[in-house]
Amino acid sequence: MSLVVVQIGQCGNQIGQQLFEVVSMDGQCGRNESYGNTSQERFFSSSTDGVPVARAVLIDMEPKVISHTVSKAASSGRWRYGAQSAFCQKQGSGNNWANGFCVHGPRHEEAVMDLIQQEAEKCERLSGFVTMMSLAGGTGSGLGTFVTQCLRDRYPHSLILNHLTWPYGTGEIIVQNYNTMLTLSHLHQSSDALLIQENDIIHKICSQLLNIKQISFTDINKVIAHQLASVLQPAHTRNHGTEYGSNPLGEKKTIFIHHSLPHLSLSPNYIVCSTFTIRQGVSPTLPFFLDISQHFSSLLTET
Repeated sequence: MSLVVVQIGQCGNQIGQQLFEVVSMDGQCGRNESYGNTSQERFFSSSTDGVPVARAVLIDMEPKVISHTVSKAASSGRWRYGAQSAFCQKQGSGNNWANGFCVHGPRHEEAVMDLIQQEAEKCERLSGFVTMMSLAGGTGSGLGTFVTQCLRDRYPHSLILNHLTWPYGTGEIIVQNYNTMLTLSHLHQSSDALLIQENDIIHKICSQLLNIKQISFTDINKVIAHQLASVLQPAHTRNHGTEYGSNPLGEKKTIFIHHSLPHLSLSPNYIVCSTFTIRQGVSPTLPFFLDISQHFSSLLTET
């Protein structure tokens, strides 16, 4: 099963590039041939020059980030983006959700959806879409929400996972809270799953666990990419024995999410899930995990 990654805005494109970099290195490490082949099919398509091509569509309203992302991927030599997989304009969204959703979305809908359709048609078995976007900016939040709704209309039976980057609590964008609420209020109607990662939490991981003194956005993006790759990479399943089968966006998970989880929720409009992680680490990391647990507990209490 193959995934199509839709990278939207500066944040979505930068994290998307890091994700493919992590997946490429992980799949080519030679630990297991079956694992590498399954990972290759899921994230990359073959090309005449032998360099894997990412199953991705890059979207931004400014050309600088996309140009840098494409060139950085090509310079690695392990993989690259498709020649016709990017869409950009020369006018940004000005951190305005309405500008991305109401202006750029309808204006460029046909061109963007044609690129996504071309990428989807390259997949022998399409599992679904992973839309990567930020909640703070105008392009990622506004245009990302519009694209997600278009994906739901055109691919009603495909799973859509939205990867959302939660902005810093003390962010520089004054309207980031409005952009966040507007995005979440629309996505719950069109997305199958929302995977949210907070910049503040990732920053704390870089500082306390990785001991990075001067933390940059590149460091944060790498941590996010590794966490996301661990979710999307192939995994052993009971039904497939020793082979690597479908992962969270595969056939089995699709059936489980669409038919089982809705019956566990109090409201048909919401799906309530809980995740449990077994701590595996040395004792000095215990205060960090306790701090994270207290953080989430306080959020639930405030809610």
